[in-house]
Formats: sequence, structure tokens, C-alpha cells
Amino acid sequence: MKRIGMNDIKDILRQRYGLGLTRDRIAAATGVSAGTVSHVLERASAAGLSWPLPDDLDDDALRERLYPPATRDSRHAQPDWDAVIEELNAPRKRRRARLTRRQLWKEYRDEARARGEAPYSYSQFCARLTARLKGGGKTQMHFDYAPGLWGLSDFSGKTLGLRTGRGEKDVEIFVAVLAHSDLTYAEAVPNQGVRHWTMAHRRALEYFGGVPERWIIDNLKVGVDKPDREEPRLNPSFRDFARHHDLAVLPARSGQPTDKAKVEAAVGAIQTRILLGLRHELFFSLETMNAAIRRELDRLNEAPMACGDSRRALFEANERAHLQPLPADPWEWGEWLPRKVAQNGHVRVDRNHYSVPDGHVGRELAVRAGERMIEVFLERGGPRIAVHRRNNGRNQYATEPEHMPDRLNAVRDIREPDYGDILLGRARKVGPNALAWAERCFASRDFPEQAFATVQGMIRLAEDHGGARLEALCAEALDLNRLASGFLRERIKHGGGSDRPRAQARETIPGHDNIRGGDYYGNDGATP
Repeated sequence: MKRIGMNDIKDILRQRYGLGLTRDRIAAATGVSAGTVSHVLERASAAGLSWPLPDDLDDDALRERLYPPATRDSRHAQPDWDAVIEELNAPRKRRRARLTRRQLWKEYRDEARARGEAPYSYSQFCARLTARLKGGGKTQMHFDYAPGLWGLSDFSGKTLGLRTGRGEKDVEIFVAVLAHSDLTYAEAVPNQGVRHWTMAHRRALEYFGGVPERWIIDNLKVGVDKPDREEPRLNPSFRDFARHHDLAVLPARSGQPTDKAKVEAAVGAIQTRILLGLRHELFFSLETMNAAIRRELDRLNEAPMACGDSRRALFEANERAHLQPLPADPWEWGEWLPRKVAQNGHVRVDRNHYSVPDGHVGRELAVRAGERMIEVFLERGGPRIAVHRRNNGRNQYATEPEHMPDRLNAVRDIREPDYGDILLGRARKVGPNALAWAERCFASRDFPEQAFATVQGMIRLAEDHGGARLEALCAEALDLNRLASGFLRERIKHGGGSDRPRAQARETIPGHDNIRGGDYYGNDGATP
């Protein structure tokens, strides 16, 4: 039976007992069903009421007469109201989410059914609980949010326990919501650090499948470096994230939760619909915890709300089409770090070392440490001078050969396992004849390492005397099959490979008593 207001009840009693109207006419005049009119009149008769009502009978007293509280002899199981109210008003703790009336009703219902008794319906439970609570709620304002315009985020404030080798630790719960459809996202993160805060936003936008135009956040340090009523300054890494997604971030006013009421409501739903149900489960990794959260989150977004539609249905029907598309290149988290270049020409990030071009030793540079890449800039917003793939271990060196001086490259290269390929690459820069000569040198040795010094000597001669000259000498050496750098050095010493032809000295045979003359050879070697 639909519960009606006290004014309608008084109109029914006045029209029936004061004016003598029929039940059908009373129903038409008051806008309720004839069955409701009969129900009210039956309760009024049982309570001994007619019209006019006594002057000292106010609305609360009239309701008490018409709808007296249930007694212990009722056919419904009676909750322990004192315990229920105590649970409802219990102080909050880090791992204790706020209990709701629905959760208290579920626990009461399960206990009643376990005893074989009939529980109250949820509406009856709430009505009897309200009658026992004192005071009323505050007046609230209703806001209409345009689809695709607003998103909000915050940390839950309540945690879940994660079992580790050192015991149990608290993990934070990140919550985001789209204001129009109330589509909600949640995940567990290790802490409230800027990296986890920013990356949780990226995963929230990926879950929504798009980007709203504006985003409201709380004045957390990870999101706002300088909380100011008029000109708040965002955290640099989070500001880069917002720019990448073309997202206008608007920090809420300090101490004004109504600025982010939607996410406060979403946090309450996550606490009561998800965290309460998971509070007794054991988790040994964030992956399994987030898998459980995602399972319950999908149920929450698919469940009907008071309007009759689910969050997911409202999102698909009204909001998805209004979101901006996600960027083609996914956002990569990056933290800006000032780093000084060490004497070895590297900067250190998370116990690993990354090279920078020669000439910056002792200088402080700006390093952006991302998920997969390490980028080095002369300054924030300045030119990028180096980029490396991020190493995951400890004390590892990422060194680009062109960053090192030649004197250091010579030491480094000789220890490289692919030094032969390096030498062939340098020979290729001299010319095709130099490359062919180097390849033949390697092929002529039992082991390639035996030709390193020879090929390196040829390359050094090319650096000192020019590649064109060595290219010509290598062609000559290939024809003669002379595969030693000493041959090339001697040819250079005597002018070989030079553009200017060198005058050839006339070769003469010195006179000597033991040298036979031409007459001897003219006689075909016969003895005189």
C-alpha cells in the first residue's frame, strides 16, 4: 500500500466524516486510489478517529495513532534497534567504511531468515528506523550536469588490507565518476603518490572510453602544488597529463565537499557496495585485489538506480557520444627530476645511469623519468638532448656511443662483443674498397679478433690522411692481396694514393767485382 502524506489523510477524513462523500469521489478529489481511501478509513476507525480531529493532535501524533509501531508480538522479526542505531552512528576508521541502512537491513534480514522468522521489507525497516532517530537532514541543492562535461575524482579515505611478506599494509582506493551518468571507476593503488594518482586517472579515462571537458579534483598535494582560492597551481606531472588529454582541471575549494558532491556520493557507493563486501577477503597482490574490485564495480554500474536505469545504461544512452576521444598515443607517466651530470657523462635515476652528450659534465639538467623512457632536457620546456629506454635493474648503464668522447669510445669498443661489426661500419664510411679490404682481412684470419688491430689501423690512417686516399690504397691492396695495415702505411709514406703523381727514381745497379756483366747473360749463361 502506498504511503501518503498527512495532508491527504486529513482530506480523506474531512471529506468522509465532515462532508459525507463516497469513497470513489474522495479518491477522485484527493488523487489517490479507492483502495488507499479504504485503508486510511479502516485505520482511522480502528484508532477511534473521526472529523474534526482533536486540537492537540499534531501530525506526528496522528501518524502514531494511525500507524502504531510494531510490537514484539508482530509477525515480523524485530531488529535490535539499539544495536542498529549504535552501528549506524559508530565513528569511522581507516578500514571501516560507513555503514548504510541497506547494509544493516541485509544483515538483519539474513539473521531473521536463519532463525526461521519473517523480516521486514527494506522500506518498512527504514520507516521504523527513521521513527527512532532524532533530528532531520540538511537542505540540499540539486545540480544538473550536462553529458560529457564533468568528471570528478578523489581517494576513498577507506582502505583494504594487502598481505605482504612483512605483514599487512593499507592500500588506497582511487575513485572517479562521470557526473551526468554516475558511471563510476575504482581501483586499489599502493599509496597516494603522484605517480599512482596520475596513472589511476589514465586508467579511469580508458575505462570510460573517452575524456570529459572538465575535471574536478580535491586539494591533494599530488594534484595541487599550491592550493589557492583564486590561482591554484597544479602538480607539474599532473598538469602534463591534463594537457595531453586536453582536460581542464579545476581543484575544489578547500573544506567545501559540496564542490565535489558527485564523487563524494560515488565514494560512499564504493565503500558500501564494494569495500564492505571485500573486507573479510585476503589479498596477496594488487592484481587479485583489483580483479575483485573490478568484478564488483561492473555489478555496481549495471545495477538499477532509483530512477530505474543503471549507470551503464545512462552512460551508453546519453553520455558516451559527448566525450572527447582518447589521444592516439597513450599518456606515459613522467616525473621531472633535477639531475647533475657525473664525471662519467651520465645522470643517475633510480640507481641506474644514462648518458648525455659530451660537454655537460657538472651541469644540472632536467630529467623526465617515465614508465618506459628516460628523457634528458637542458631545462624544463627546453630542448631534449638524450633519450633512453628505462632500465629496471640496479647499477645498469645506458650509454650511447655518440655521447662519449673518441678517447673513451676506443676503450669501450675494444671490449664490445660486436666490435667486428663496429669496425666494418667504420670501414663502410671510408668507402666500398675499404669495406671489402676489411672483410677480406676478417676472412683471412682463423678468428675475427685477430684482425681487429689490422682493420683499426686502416681506419686510423683514413682519419689521419683522408678517406679518399685510403680508398685508393685499399683498391691497390686488394689487387695485390696485401692484407696488412703496415702495407698501407708504407704506401702512404712513399706517396701512394696521392692525387699528385710521385716521380719515380731511376733504378741503377751498383758496380761490383762479383756481378756478371751483360756479356755473360748475352751468351745464354755459357762458360767462356
